[in-house]
Amino acid sequence: MKTYPLRIFVRRILVLRLGIATAIIAVTVAAAAYVSQQALLAREVADLGRRGVATLVERVRNVMDRERTDAVSALREVLARGTPPVVYRAGRFVLFQVYDRSSAVLAEGAAGDQPGMDQVRTFVVSQPVAFPGVDGDYVQTARIDGGLFVYTVVPIVDRGGSVVAFARGMFAVSPEVAEQMHWAILRNVLLAVAIVVAVAALLFPVILHLMGRLADYSTHLLEANLETLSVLGSAIAKRDSDTDAHNYRVSLYSARIGQALGLGRAEMQTLIKGSFLHDVGKIGIPDAVLLKPGRLDEGEFTVMQSHVEKGVDIVQRSSWLRDGIAVAGYHHEKYGGGGYPHNLQGEDIPIAARIFAVADVFDALTSARPYKKPLTFEEAMELLEQGRERHFDPTILDAFAKIARGLHDRYAGHEGESLRQELAALVADYFSAGMETLRYGSVRGGR
Repeated sequence: MKTYPLRIFVRRILVLRLGIATAIIAVTVAAAAYVSQQALLAREVADLGRRGVATLVERVRNVMDRERTDAVSALREVLARGTPPVVYRAGRFVLFQVYDRSSAVLAEGAAGDQPGMDQVRTFVVSQPVAFPGVDGDYVQTARIDGGLFVYTVVPIVDRGGSVVAFARGMFAVSPEVAEQMHWAILRNVLLAVAIVVAVAALLFPVILHLMGRLADYSTHLLEANLETLSVLGSAIAKRDSDTDAHNYRVSLYSARIGQALGLGRAEMQTLIKGSFLHDVGKIGIPDAVLLKPGRLDEGEFTVMQSHVEKGVDIVQRSSWLRDGIAVAGYHHEKYGGGGYPHNLQGEDIPIAARIFAVADVFDALTSARPYKKPLTFEEAMELLEQGRERHFDPTILDAFAKIARGLHDRYAGHEGESLRQELAALVADYFSAGMETLRYGSVRGGR
């Protein structure tokens, strides 16, 4: 997954995501507004249908009283007058049928001047016959021949409250009302979009501010962890000698080998931490052993070897430093076996420790000590080659050989601020970049 520093993330990614979220919410709200408007129209037409049926029933009763005829005959007479039986300002019923529970049509009326009546009638016939209860109805909107229609079914209830028949019809919404509804929907959609955009615009600076605060906190925490790494590693390095340059050199050697091998971010972090803390356990070794100028006897060497377990015990107490155990706990293992403390072989040894073994020995060979002069590059590489498959992983040794000359010229025997600055740049790349650490501004590392 691609990562970005926080400033770029906020301006590129956060803006994009807010824009997408705004668009999605706006479309959703607009769709909801449209559906709501359609449902409102359907409810209004259903009410009109009920009112229309009530009006129709009243007219039928009047005909029955005036002409002393039965209900069906009176209904047919009312519907046969040639004009729509019910007309409202919002539109009119252009097709009206009354049927009983057997689905038999008792009477029908239609507007002869309505365009597209064949399509209207086809639509009505294609609908399943519905039998709603006393307080029920069925409503469906449809567009036919460019016009807006509402298909509705309502019960016909007598004076005793019983359903005696059912009425269904197609209500043609008047062009004026359809236009009004169109603009009402458009207004609602634009209003919804405006509200969503306004909310997003108000939230953006708040999110930016909060992320900045969180990033500052994360940066300070990262710096504190890096300072712990630097201080702890430098303290033991200076106890072992008068300089901490060795820690910087082996960390840089190891990191460059790791890069040549294509290690990922997490593996590089482990490698850098472990390299800088590889000898942290020596803080528990008595001065008489640690600082002895001559060769150690067997007992003293056993005490010196214990610095590995001591280092593991120290590093594992910190959740942030714990992965450094991959180097601190295994950097004296040998690829062919015979190392300590676990006598591991081959790929059973963590790759960070196998990389560090090459870097550590190369730095020791090319550095001056009170008891020896530094070896030349060629002499050091020859000794490393003699340890192929016995002490060193051949794959790592081959990767190092390709870059060794340049690294030797940059680091061998060097001390001072340049090493610190280069390691700080590496730390910034691998510990401070990306949203997982919320980089905000410059981060100082490896001090």
